[in-house]
Amino acid sequence: MGLNPFWQEDFFLTVQNFHHDARIFEAEPYFIVECRPYLLINLIPLDNNFTGEELRLLQETYQKHNIQLVHLWEDIWLGKRAQVLSRIRSFLGLNTSIHGRKTKIENLSKQQISNFLDQHHLQGFINAKYHYGLIVGSELIAAASFSATRPMKSKGIAYLSAELVRFATKDGFTVVGGLSKLIKHFTKQFEMNDLMTYADRDWSLGKGYDQLGFTLSKITEPVNLYVHRETLIRYFQHRLPKDIMLAFETQKGLALDDFLALNGFIKVFNTGNLKYHLYL
Repeated sequence: MGLNPFWQEDFFLTVQNFHHDARIFEAEPYFIVECRPYLLINLIPLDNNFTGEELRLLQETYQKHNIQLVHLWEDIWLGKRAQVLSRIRSFLGLNTSIHGRKTKIENLSKQQISNFLDQHHLQGFINAKYHYGLIVGSELIAAASFSATRPMKSKGIAYLSAELVRFATKDGFTVVGGLSKLIKHFTKQFEMNDLMTYADRDWSLGKGYDQLGFTLSKITEPVNLYVHRETLIRYFQHRLPKDIMLAFETQKGLALDDFLALNGFIKVFNTGNLKYHLYL
């Protein structure tokens, strides 16, 4: 069961307010909004009969015609409305552009990066080791988080890899060359052989990483997640709240999905990730 029966219409009318050419694209059983001929937004209700593989194939069908299809779930729209609209404005070229050379790099505290990512990234903050921001004047307009380097024995005795964990720009801005500038700064600070990252297939074709010289190394399979009805927070199974998992393990009668449903969780899924490596 969904959370708001009118959310698709709400999304469409909201986008039309700043992009008058948006229209509903006839593609039963999907509810697709065409923002431009090369950008489609597939609006997925929580109550659906789709599969991850089905939605991935739908993306690939349009991709063959150089059309990006984004999968926007009901809970993401309801819980991350500002971040969704920011991403769509960016796709449509409606942002203010600032060149990376006009910015300066500063180290960010955990509190600074947490506040920025929760406000400007669809997936919010996640723990990482190093955080850097791009500053114009006194304003933080972009930020990235990186992991510590770690040995990859499968690639060699002294082989080191790190991960680009998050990157986001402030709502309304595009920083031309901004991610490249942050990556160059990070890779100069520490010895490593490659930098790895993921692109969310629900939202990305990975073109930005291709342009930065990353190599596509793997396409991961769709994964199930659980969204809480009240908080709209998404959880992978291995990251479900400890009290919920303890209560599940204590009871004997219900399978996990049934137990979670009784406790306010809805099972959803994504279309997987694109895994990239930048070899240094």
